[in-house]
Amino acid sequence: MKIKESKKSLVKFIFVSVLVGTFLFVSNVCNANVLVNPDAETGDIQGWADVDNAWSAAAEITPHGGSYFFWPAKLDISYTFMYQDVDVSMYASGIDSGNTYFHLSGWLANWDQYPHDQATLAIEALDAGNQQLLYSSRSHRSPVWTYYQTNGQIPAGSRTLRVNLIATRYVGYDNDAYFDDLCLDVDTNAPDIFVTVTSQGGVSKVAVDSTLQLSAVTVGGVDTSYIWTSSFNAIATVDTGGLVTAHTAGRVTIQAEGTITHASGYFELVAYSPDYVIFINPQTGEEWESKKAYDITWELEGSISSGVLYYNTGGGSSWIKIDTIQDLSVLEYSWTIPDTNKTLNDCMVKMVWNGGESVSSLFSIIPTEIGVEEHNNSFSPICLFQNKPNPFINSTKIEYSITKGDNVNISVYNVSGQKIVTLVNGFQNKGLHSVNWSGEDYTGNRVTSGIYFYKLQAGKYTSTKKMYLF
Repeated sequence: MKIKESKKSLVKFIFVSVLVGTFLFVSNVCNANVLVNPDAETGDIQGWADVDNAWSAAAEITPHGGSYFFWPAKLDISYTFMYQDVDVSMYASGIDSGNTYFHLSGWLANWDQYPHDQATLAIEALDAGNQQLLYSSRSHRSPVWTYYQTNGQIPAGSRTLRVNLIATRYVGYDNDAYFDDLCLDVDTNAPDIFVTVTSQGGVSKVAVDSTLQLSAVTVGGVDTSYIWTSSFNAIATVDTGGLVTAHTAGRVTIQAEGTITHASGYFELVAYSPDYVIFINPQTGEEWESKKAYDITWELEGSISSGVLYYNTGGGSSWIKIDTIQDLSVLEYSWTIPDTNKTLNDCMVKMVWNGGESVSSLFSIIPTEIGVEEHNNSFSPICLFQNKPNPFINSTKIEYSITKGDNVNISVYNVSGQKIVTLVNGFQNKGLHSVNWSGEDYTGNRVTSGIYFYKLQAGKYTSTKKMYLF
């Protein structure tokens, strides 16, 4: 359970979205819901696929409606998703002729503990061979129940719509991403009023402590003014005229809602700092054995020369000093892990320098007597190794082992939970296996530099690790 600070009143308001950078106003009404168990009111997750065995129906906070909502109640899981496949082959004629649309909506919230976990509502359109033809998502980091909707044309060839509930933990022990009152409509009602939001100079980045002017135009209607809101005010705020001010590094979505049509549009931007440290190791889900030495590594940008390295355990707020790093350009520090007689989850390291700080991904510290391999095997008959090299530029190798023959899937995801490519999908015999990834998506196009997750699924067991592409 998270440290429960204060509970804010659950004010409900509408935040409506549509595909490809534009939002459409649609009344908060579910006309013909094709989802099974869309609101957890069965008291379970009937109708949904839970690959990590992590999700449940609960009421950790007041639900948006009814008695329950969906959340990943399993502790100590930093990233997980649950999905439901909807067969749309009966609409094949309309889909292939370009006149069938989807309308996905839902209410999202998190526990009230800064910087908040992230709930992402996403939809994929898949062809008959499960090849992804479309992906659209909306993410939320606030304790307030907030309404999101994404609409779009279903691509020709689509035969399945997959609705994903994605939970990403940023703080505390458990993963508090909440979902309620979901709806998926499939019809021939094309979006006809929407708002486009653009930036001055066409840029999508803004430096911390700097501003960026946004402007909005309503297509298919007339608005004389807009209501501007930010999805995460800690990163950036926006005034009544669309002027964005960045406060700290991160990614944020700015919404403009027309005051007459109530149509909305959004603009996603990145706030960045000229000087920053990005941790490479430790990585998400890694297990570092006590009394052994491991290399803490990082990427450095700007003019930072020195800093102080700290660590904490259990996702707590108390940081313990490791050492002062006089020359950060060395990009690594060999750290002997403190002794412990029990497994410590949700550990982090932090670098603090004059004017900023950076925190690593969550990892675990385990007792020496357990040992990494023994610890892993006691929980799962699969083992996913860290990719090498990491970070990488051209190609990286992913090794994994399974203790019995099974259907194996290895897929790569970006930080928003979007599946980039599937590397392995089929039956494999027991033993050690490997696959290479050259940094390309399923279309063969090179993806942008950044952090990616690769996930191994063999039968009912899964394992996920993080990698960094330059």
